[in-house]
Amino acid sequence: MQIWVVEKKIESEDGTRNVEIRVSPDRKLFRYYENVWTEVGEDELLFHPDGGYWSCPEMSGYYASLEDCERGARADLGWLESR
Repeated sequence: MQIWVVEKKIESEDGTRNVEIRVSPDRKLFRYYENVWTEVGEDELLFHPDGGYWSCPEMSGYYASLEDCERGARADLGWLESR
């Protein structure tokens, strides 16, 4: 199995969100993944000792270039427009 590699990462100012733009093994396709940090309460620290966990609520379709993929992420994700 070939793995898509992170080509670019853009983080929110507060560190609770980021976007990873990844490239396919043949470098012909790009897609973005939005990652969101969710904090947990004290009763869940046994399962999440770091105080929370990362989830990926948004994943794009395919783009032909890094630039197009970043433009798509900026258009789709409101918090990213200001970065």
